Amino acid sequence: MISRRDFLQAGMAVSAILGSGATGAFAQIAAGQKLTQDQLLEFDTFGNVTLVHVTDIHGQMKPIWFREPEVNLGIGEVRGLPPHVTGADFLKLYNIEAGSARAYALTNVDFASLARGYGKMGGLDRVATVVKAIRAARPDALLLDGGDTWHGSYTVMKTAAQDMVDAMNLLGPDAMTSHWEFTLGIDRVTEIVDSLPFPFLGANIFDAEWDEPAYEPYQMFERGGAKIAVIGQAFPYLPIANPSWMFPGLSFGVREERMAEVVQEVRDAGADLVVCLSHNGFDVDRKLAAQVPGIDVILTGHTHDALPEPVLVGDTLLIASGSNGKFVTRLDLD
Repeated sequence: MISRRDFLQAGMAVSAILGSGATGAFAQIAAGQKLTQDQLLEFDTFGNVTLVHVTDIHGQMKPIWFREPEVNLGIGEVRGLPPHVTGADFLKLYNIEAGSARAYALTNVDFASLARGYGKMGGLDRVATVVKAIRAARPDALLLDGGDTWHGSYTVMKTAAQDMVDAMNLLGPDAMTSHWEFTLGIDRVTEIVDSLPFPFLGANIFDAEWDEPAYEPYQMFERGGAKIAVIGQAFPYLPIANPSWMFPGLSFGVREERMAEVVQEVRDAGADLVVCLSHNGFDVDRKLAAQVPGIDVILTGHTHDALPEPVLVGDTLLIASGSNGKFVTRLDLD
């Protein structure tokens, strides 16, 4: 298990504007100083393990105008808790200066006027630039894709997602999980998964007839002298949110007991760090962290939340990395 002091560095890289741990770059931008791309992509490396997280790219190859939401309602006990904080309240909570690059990237405040100065954001080309810079400093960084990748654009529809499959293969993630991928139809998903050079993980996806795992639940990696288990958690409500005829024979669900079993299995196998690569959505992952002990990090997706700091639930760190290639999260651990 990792402790609070191990969470010394967790940050966002926003398009090619700023880098994880690049506090100095933020200050220079705020002061109106011009920076080179190399300066923007300088990272403070910490510890022996680096996780890099992207999620919900939705086929976004090129930069776009992308405003964060004005409203993000939380229900019951999570009302007013991150990520259910927006606008000026978000700026106050995270001590972000209005009009800054961080304010433009993370909120809707003065978006139209700030957009004229900062320009478009997101896109897979910007993601690739940031990932390349991270790998230059930490070649064994783990790049993890939270899903909703082969979906969401005209070119995805015209190519049956081959454009995004090819692009992501070039980017080279170490593992991925899924949601909208299954709307391509089970035959196409199977064809793609069989061709991938990295694992397609889903501990909570079962064969509905035999009640057996349909995909690999986890992958073990060795990085920086540590054994790292990455457990995949696909979107649990797929048959409710999407037409089930697209993926007949599969069953989903949060499956907390299944997650607990897999966590115990990887711990017994010697995992020093347990990472859940999830597409549950933030609030579901908040509950999962409280209910299943032994998960060190949950890289959450689905709800498109972008948070500049981790949220700690018990001993579990929740990371939210936005959407559409607008954000790349880098987490350094010791």
